[in-house]
Amino acid sequence: MTLFFKESKGFLTHRNENFLTQTVLNVDFPFFLQGQAVSDNQKDFYLTHKVLNRLEQSDNHQRTINTDIEIYTHTLDILNNFCDSIGVKPYFYTRAGYNLTFNCGFDKCEPHQDHEYDHKQIIIYLNDSDATTCILDGKKVVKEIKPEQGKGICFNNVPHYQHYPKSGARLVLVATFI
Repeated sequence: MTLFFKESKGFLTHRNENFLTQTVLNVDFPFFLQGQAVSDNQKDFYLTHKVLNRLEQSDNHQRTINTDIEIYTHTLDILNNFCDSIGVKPYFYTRAGYNLTFNCGFDKCEPHQDHEYDHKQIIIYLNDSDATTCILDGKKVVKEIKPEQGKGICFNNVPHYQHYPKSGARLVLVATFI
């Protein structure tokens, strides 16, 4: 396997940081409970605020935006700033959302790939956390990323998983694109 992996820091503009602080990191920002992180095999759970529904779950690509236009616009700006910083140009985003995970009694979610079709994955860490992201080649961890506020990573369609925080929370902006 040839791993495509890019990492960047310092890509958030002052406007991006204000939006994240005043909106997403605000106690009034709505997150919704998801019954399991990856599959029905493990009953772990997390909270999410979907910005774009998964492409494969949209009716004829209708109803893909799943939040208000201001959150959508700011989120797209953050994602595009990150992609510019790593020299990648998405054709279009196939999923986007803010995920909040915490100690739910499991060490990690199951290894997975977000879609069955070819895509690239973005994870932008919105806080410091002890909940690492692991990228796999088969069953072997080839990259382990420690969450740092304001750091973004991008990788190709390979199996990966996240550890759940031992304490506190892990807040990320997750997106996929082709």
